[in-house]
Amino acid sequence: QKELDTVPIFTVANEQGQPLQYTVDVNDQSFPVPFLYTSVDDALQELTKAKNDTKLSGLDIIPVPLGKAFQLWATNQAVIIPSQTAIQQAGAPPGAHPLGQQVPLFACMEIAQESEETGTPVLPLFLVLDEAHEAVKLATEADGGNTEDLEVVSLSLPKAVQLFVENPETTAFQFVPPRASIDHIQNYLTG
Repeated sequence: QKELDTVPIFTVANEQGQPLQYTVDVNDQSFPVPFLYTSVDDALQELTKAKNDTKLSGLDIIPVPLGKAFQLWATNQAVIIPSQTAIQQAGAPPGAHPLGQQVPLFACMEIAQESEETGTPVLPLFLVLDEAHEAVKLATEADGGNTEDLEVVSLSLPKAVQLFVENPETTAFQFVPPRASIDHIQNYLTG
């Protein structure tokens, strides 16, 4: 969970910091859960919608660590909503709704770096495909090579967690937060 918690995702919350609840139907049952957005822009759009629809005062978006969000998702206590762009880049058809989709992560297996602590290769995983491509470009500029020779692939967040849990001695990931998320938090704290 520590590795996942380095990535903030966002939810719309009231002024007490309590996430808004949305009704979700699963197996003919309805229950309220918060929606957690991997894209800060999607969370801001939902905030605008919530302000117009609910007329509640003091609404804002708040960050939630991805590890905590994953635990809530795994126990059906929250829904994690990936960005529309990311799910399409990972292979979903155009127009597929992100609600209910797996969170895609993007990686290039050839840019793993050896951990100084364990000697295990550490693979960076990105929530934004363009940021994964930028990392590949930086790696080839530093080490030589051609970016066209290196493939960026996608895997789902649950699959990455499963790989890590089943093979902790040989699998290490660095979850890279989206730049837009970090920028939003920094602007919020300094603004």
